[in-house]
Amino acid sequence: MAEQQQQIAERPRSKAPYEVSDELRPRIDELGLSDAIDGLREDGYAVIHDAAPPELLDEMREAIHSLVAQTPQTPDSMESVPMLLGRHPAIDRVATLPKVLALAEFSVGKAVRAGRFHGSIMRQGQGPETGGLHSDQNWIPTPFPEHNLMVTFCFACEGMTDEGGATRVVPRSHLERRHPTEEESADAKSVAIEVEKGAVAVWDGSVWHGSGHRTIGGTRTVLHATYQRLYTQPINDFTYLLADAGYMAAAPEGIRGLLGADLFFGTDTATTDIDMEKFIRTTTASKL
Repeated sequence: MAEQQQQIAERPRSKAPYEVSDELRPRIDELGLSDAIDGLREDGYAVIHDAAPPELLDEMREAIHSLVAQTPQTPDSMESVPMLLGRHPAIDRVATLPKVLALAEFSVGKAVRAGRFHGSIMRQGQGPETGGLHSDQNWIPTPFPEHNLMVTFCFACEGMTDEGGATRVVPRSHLERRHPTEEESADAKSVAIEVEKGAVAVWDGSVWHGSGHRTIGGTRTVLHATYQRLYTQPINDFTYLLADAGYMAAAPEGIRGLLGADLFFGTDTATTDIDMEKFIRTTTASKL
């Protein structure tokens, strides 16, 4: 017990908003993510270039289209499929790409949790022509905390252009630390986040953004992957995957962390207290 108390006493100081920790800095430098960090810090969004091999995105596109075909759809809406983590190896590999996990840790801290993993297919004529701007952390009261609570990565399997329905964002709106008003949601000036195949669009939970409108043929196939700070409640509960020994044995190493396997939440029972080792690990990670 004395040793555990000493570990608690030696917890690191809380990392300031948009600060890169000493522990994370070597990975950021190695992966060439400084420009993406500057974009998130200054504008609330960024593009990560060369994040995913094109062939991996082709595999994920095929998986999303296959799973969409098995999922009941709403008429006159974009086709979509929820709860994608754990349903296809390509999706799990994309979720744990080194550049993605490093930037997620920068944005929402250590022990980042998997939030919502959702696929969509946009076709010609779909998507709002104007409006629909929102903040992803739309259940959080304002003013938003200075520390970002969630970060969204938009993996466009075919790339993403303005005429192809690219996500639109209002630069620097994250500095408002609030939801857009009804008027701002409809009329605020936004720009398209265009990405080449293999690149990933990313934005923080405060920035105002919305879907674009597709005016060309073909499809915009996207994995929307949200990562959350560990003290927030994930949208999707993927912890059931921890009990699947076969899945865990074959899953990428980073999946264990995304599922919260080493965190103390839910470790106490009617007859045992919380796992103190996991408690110390969790409270330490929450500061970084």
